Amino acid sequence: MTVAVKRRRSRTAVRTTIVAILTFALLATFVVRLADIQVVRAEALNAEADGRRGVSQTLFGTRGQITDSTGTVLAESVDRWDLTISPQYTRDPGVEAEDDALSVRDALVQISAITGDDPHDLQARIYAELERNAESDYMMLSPGLDARQYEAVRDLGIPWVYLRLNPQRVYPSGSVAGNLVGFMGQSEALAGIERSQEECLAAESGETTFDRSADGTPIPGSVVTDPAVDGGTVGLTIDADVQYQVQQLTAQYTAQLRARSGTSIIMRTDGTVVAIAESPTVDPNDPTASDSQDRGSRAFTAAYEPGSIFKTFSWAAMLDLGLIEPTQELSVPWVYEQGGARVRDAHSHPVEQWTASGILVNSSNSGMSSLAEGMDRVDYYDYLDRFGFGEQSAVGFAGEQAGVLHDPTNLDPQTSLTSLFGQGLSATPMQLASAYQAMANGGVHEPVQLISGCTSADGEVTSPELPEGQRVVSEQTANRTLETLEHVVTDYGYETFPIEGYRIAAKTGTAQMAYADGSGYDPNRMMISVAGVFPVDDPQFVVLTLFDSPQTNRTSGGAIPAFHDMVNLLIRHYDIPPSTTPASDVPLEWTADGP
Repeated sequence: MTVAVKRRRSRTAVRTTIVAILTFALLATFVVRLADIQVVRAEALNAEADGRRGVSQTLFGTRGQITDSTGTVLAESVDRWDLTISPQYTRDPGVEAEDDALSVRDALVQISAITGDDPHDLQARIYAELERNAESDYMMLSPGLDARQYEAVRDLGIPWVYLRLNPQRVYPSGSVAGNLVGFMGQSEALAGIERSQEECLAAESGETTFDRSADGTPIPGSVVTDPAVDGGTVGLTIDADVQYQVQQLTAQYTAQLRARSGTSIIMRTDGTVVAIAESPTVDPNDPTASDSQDRGSRAFTAAYEPGSIFKTFSWAAMLDLGLIEPTQELSVPWVYEQGGARVRDAHSHPVEQWTASGILVNSSNSGMSSLAEGMDRVDYYDYLDRFGFGEQSAVGFAGEQAGVLHDPTNLDPQTSLTSLFGQGLSATPMQLASAYQAMANGGVHEPVQLISGCTSADGEVTSPELPEGQRVVSEQTANRTLETLEHVVTDYGYETFPIEGYRIAAKTGTAQMAYADGSGYDPNRMMISVAGVFPVDDPQFVVLTLFDSPQTNRTSGGAIPAFHDMVNLLIRHYDIPPSTTPASDVPLEWTADGP
C-alpha cells in the first residue's frame, strides 16, 4: 500500500469521525431542546401558545325596531363600535416600537384624537389594568364609536386594538309615544314595549374566534364566525301623528288645569289603540330627565276609583237585565239610605222627577241606588267582569294593574251602593276606555290591541294571540245607552261639549282619590274625566281623557274642552263625515201630566 493511499484513508477517517461527532452533537442538541420544550418549559410554552390562539369576541346582533301603524320608526338601533384592547400586548409607552409600528404612547395619542378621550387618562387606565393583572387580555378603552370613528381607528392598524360592533338604541321621535315605547338600560329593557316585547325585539349574539401572533395580530385564515341573529320588528297599532297631537292637547290642558298629570286614550271600536298620551311623559333618549313616576304609562299602571264615569256600565247592566226602562219614572231625593248605608248626590237638591235616563244624564248617586234596588250584585259583578274590569288587558303592558273588584257575595251595604257609581272598586284608564269600546261596538267587548304583530329578521310575521270578543250586553242595550248619553253632551250645560253635525255620547266623572294607605279620601285630590263615543249613528272612536288633581277647575267640566278638542282632531284627521240621522228624543224628566 502506498503512502498516498494511507494518507487518503487517514483523512477520510478523520472526516468521518468529525461528521459523527457533529451529528451526535446536533442530535444531542435536538434531544436537549426537545426535553426543554416538552418537559422543562412545557407548561409555560403551552400557556403562551394558548394565549396566541382561540381568541373569541362577542358579535352583537341588532335589536329590532318599534314602529307605528304607518311604519314610522319609534325605536331603532344604530351601528356603534366598542374599542377594546388586549393590555398584555401593549408596550412601554416611552419606547418606540419596531418595524415602523406605532408606539403605545403615539397610538394612544392618535386614538384620543379620534375618540375625544384624554391620552394620559387612557394610558393611566392601561397601567392600572396591567398592575391588576399583568396578563390581562381584555379592556374596554372607548365605547360607542360611530362609523367615522370606527374607520379612523381601524385604519391605524394597531395590532392590540379590537373593534366590535355593539348597536346602540335610539328613539327618533323623542317623547312621541315615549310612555308606550319605554327605554333600555345598560344591558336590559326597563320599561314599556321595550320590556314587554323583549322576546320579539331581542337579538341573539354570535361569536368570532381567531388565532393571533406574538404581537396580538390576528393570523390570516384563522377567523371562524358564528353570526349574530338580529331581533324582530314590533308593530304598534298607534298612529304617531295622532299620538303627537293628542300628547300636545293633553299637555296643554294639564298645564291649564294645573293638574298633577293628564292621561288620554283614543281607541277604535274594534279595540285597537290609536293613541295613549301622558303628561308629563318621558323621552326614551333621556329617561332620567323625567321623574320616576312619569316614565311609564298611567293608562295601564294607575288604577283608581273612577267615580261617575262608571255609571254607564251600572245603568247598562240594569237595562240589559230588564230591571229598568229608559223612560221609567222616579222621584229622586238628594240622600238615599238603605240597610244602614247612606249615599248622596254631589249637590243638595229637592226631590227631582227624573226618568231612568235623566238619572244617568244628571249623574245622580241617589237615583242610581234607587234603580238598583232589585239587582243582584252577583249578576252586576258578572257584567263588570265581562266589561273587562278586575283583570289586565290583553296587551300585558309592563307593570299593568288589574284593578280591584271585590267578591260580590261579601260586599258590605255601603260598598254595595257605592260600587254603582265607581267607588269601592278600582280600574285603570285603559279598562275604562275598553269598557266604553264594548258600548260602541254593539255590546261586544273586544280585547285591547296595541301590538299589531312581530316581524322577524327573516320576514316571518307573528300576530299576537288575542282572546275572542265577548258579548256583554245586547245590541239594543248598547244603542239605547248611547242614545241616553247623547243628552249628557247636549243637555249638560257646557257649550264646548257638542260639535255641530256630529252625534256624540259621553259621560263625565269627578272622582274622589283615596289615600295610598287606604285610610280614606284626600279632600284636596280629585280625578276629573270624560269618556265618549262618536258618531253615535256609526261609532268609530272611543275618547277618554282624565286629569289628576286639577287646581283651576276641580269639576268634570274642566275635562270637557280637552275631550271636545280631541274629537275635533279625529274628525279632521280621518275626514269623518257628519251624522246623517237625528238624535233620539229621550225624556229626562216627568211630571204628573207626563214627560
